[in-house]
Amino acid sequence: METAPLDPSLPGVRLLQSWIRERVPLSIDAIGQERLEGRLIWQDPEFLALEPPSGSRIVLVNRSQVVVIRPLA
Repeated sequence: METAPLDPSLPGVRLLQSWIRERVPLSIDAIGQERLEGRLIWQDPEFLALEPPSGSRIVLVNRSQVVVIRPLA
């Protein structure tokens, strides 16, 4: 299955990029998962990479499963 390339002209993509640059802590609600918190470190067309506050391993969140993304700061 092919995915569309990440379109930096979209407001949502630009906002996520600004949160990555500013190192904003986020809360992500995903279908069938508990709430995830951490700092977004990169995004691609399929996944968001979230670094938990504890500094443990990066969690990959499938974009199609994301319901809500909230800044915590």
